[in-house]
Amino acid sequence: MSVDNCIKRIERYLSKPNMQPLIVDVQNIDDLSALITHFNVGDNRFVKASEFAAEDEFPKMDSLLSYVAEYTGNCFIIGLTTFLKLQGDDCVSNTIRNLLAMNVHGHVVVFTLQCKMFLDFHDVRLKNRVWIIEGDSSAKPSITFASKSLPTPANVSVVHGLDKLADRVESISDGSVYVLTSKKRSDFTHSLFVITDFNKAFDALKAKDASTESLAEDWGTDVQWEYALNRFGQRGWADIFDREFGNHRALALSIPSYSKFDENRKWLFFIGLKMFGSESNPYLNAAAAKTTKYQDLIKQIYRTLLDHDPSEMKFHEYYQIRKLMLGQLENPHDDLIDYCKVVRSKGKNALYYLTDNTQYEKEQIITLLDQYALEWDRNELEHILKVTYPALSKYLAPYRFKNPLLDTYFQEYKYQKMVNKVFDSFAAVVTEQAERREYNAFLSPRSSLVEDINRDNTQLYFVDALGVEYLGYIVAVCKEMGLMANIKVCRSELPSITSLNKEFLDVFTGSEHPVVSVKELDEIKHHGKDSYNYVENKTPIHLIRELDLIRELLAKIKEKLARGTVGKVVIISDHGASRLAVISESETLWEMAEKGKHSGRCCLKSELDTQPAYATDAGDYWSLANYDRFKGSRKACVEVHGGATLEEVAVPIIELTYLSKAIEVYLLPVLAENATIGQIPEIQYSYKTKAAIQVFCTEKVPGVSLCIDGKYYEGTATDDHHFVVNLPDIKRPKTYYADVYACDNLIAEKLPFKVKSAGMMSSGKGIL
Repeated sequence: MSVDNCIKRIERYLSKPNMQPLIVDVQNIDDLSALITHFNVGDNRFVKASEFAAEDEFPKMDSLLSYVAEYTGNCFIIGLTTFLKLQGDDCVSNTIRNLLAMNVHGHVVVFTLQCKMFLDFHDVRLKNRVWIIEGDSSAKPSITFASKSLPTPANVSVVHGLDKLADRVESISDGSVYVLTSKKRSDFTHSLFVITDFNKAFDALKAKDASTESLAEDWGTDVQWEYALNRFGQRGWADIFDREFGNHRALALSIPSYSKFDENRKWLFFIGLKMFGSESNPYLNAAAAKTTKYQDLIKQIYRTLLDHDPSEMKFHEYYQIRKLMLGQLENPHDDLIDYCKVVRSKGKNALYYLTDNTQYEKEQIITLLDQYALEWDRNELEHILKVTYPALSKYLAPYRFKNPLLDTYFQEYKYQKMVNKVFDSFAAVVTEQAERREYNAFLSPRSSLVEDINRDNTQLYFVDALGVEYLGYIVAVCKEMGLMANIKVCRSELPSITSLNKEFLDVFTGSEHPVVSVKELDEIKHHGKDSYNYVENKTPIHLIRELDLIRELLAKIKEKLARGTVGKVVIISDHGASRLAVISESETLWEMAEKGKHSGRCCLKSELDTQPAYATDAGDYWSLANYDRFKGSRKACVEVHGGATLEEVAVPIIELTYLSKAIEVYLLPVLAENATIGQIPEIQYSYKTKAAIQVFCTEKVPGVSLCIDGKYYEGTATDDHHFVVNLPDIKRPKTYYADVYACDNLIAEKLPFKVKSAGMMSSGKGIL
């Protein structure tokens, strides 16, 4: 049926006394408009369905139908089926059937839009009152329900309230209609229209920047998305992150400030990572990719490393980036505690996943060493510690005592202290030395060395309980700080207690600089300061504070030397201490007349006593040289002293000076008057002439030695800057590399020199 034909038929319907409703269905807006224009004249009454709807509400159908039934003139209903389609198929079909079945007092014509699929009635009486105008169908609009509180997107067709929807849809052909309403798509689950919600800030963000589609709505709350929406600029998301964090392509640069962000900025930072990542920080990208709630970002920064095996190429890179970031984030405590619980699932390999950022992690490392050390190859374990706990690795660094017994003894002692074990082989050496006490032959009494110290512009630091076990660590830290350490190792008086080992203080009486007394190391060992308690925790976590304390002390000394407050600092200790004597938990069988003193390491003599096995005559005392303890004294807390083991008796004298400039070191031929600095020197050897080389230092140093292929060669000074080093073992022509030490300080590494035989030098042959 055409529009013109339909008009004629409607006019005939209106002229007859027939009072049953008529349905006229059109397929497009133009035909509907033509019908309305033609009949909207005279006394004809056009009733919009929206007239029966409150603001932003669906029409009240009962009121509409009641009004139509009672109207006595010509009544045209428009805008009804748009509302009905929001309710779904059944609503359209049932309402049309109800209209057709109504008894009315006048003529009623209902204009429907694109409803012919609902008008195929089998009842002939109904079919005769349903007319369908054929024609091109108008595009069905998509509908967006938008909150009035959100900004309206540009270039959209806006309807203010649900009650105005049908008027717009049935009068203007829009591809989409934007309805400002409190309604939601979920209110119309059977709608025949495509409905999109725009009642949340996230919807508005998608409208403003299409890249929002890459984000999941549940990554933020409505309030958080509104926070972002209020900060939107012309360039969308990129503009927000540039303004908030400096550069949307380099968000990792904001990590140092993250802990000071409020919760909204932390969330926004998380969204930035999800959207743009961080080009310079692959680990942060990996952690962000695993995060679905901004509150879990730090958790994932901690834990993402657990997804990777230490053998992977990128593991070390990830480890270092993560460690730096967590330090910048101030190592959030709660996430740290949870991480350390989870990392134990790695068993012995948990060592790879910890850092030295925090006291707690360092304690976990110590605990793991106690538990798993025997499962590791020692070299591999020390390699791990170089990365995870460098200070502990430096503690294990060998110090060259120039004595085989001391070199071996203290390397073994340090390792066992760290892993909280006493090996049988080492205990046998301790027992042997308890009988032989060889150190008396090669360690001078401290008193014999103190007198020779030049005390001009020198300050004494008396560090209680600083044993020689720390010398490797001290030398390493001094190298970092630019301090020159000149170290002598000697022995204390017996028993190794403070009251009998302070004679060096008398030597410094009257010095221009007051003596600085440092007691904290002894308090840690002797009294369990800072909650180190062997009863509650038998692992050597006190070692953490010991190393920190020594570093802090050296830093203060460096500052004093750098300022020129003093010219030199001398560190002297009264005695060492033994951790292994504590963990051995061995009590001597000897019953003495007097009770043990100093945790049982020594005992006052009595006329009734017979000298116990492994005890040394120490004047008024017996002093134990093995790991036993005399009965009657309280058990040790952390470490002990008073006995005569090497770790209790061997003590250092450390002279520290500050290197205001880096020392330049060059190797030269011995006869080097015309040698060129910087060239690789060539030296020769022959059957009669041993190889020798000259070392030149730009700064004054007290002595020089070379380490070549693991062997040490001592130098002889010709003046304050030149040293000749004889190399009697070097008899093979090739290029060698030398590490240069000033006293015990490494001042140059891998300096090359060439060796040729005298015959090759004269014949001009090349190096093999």
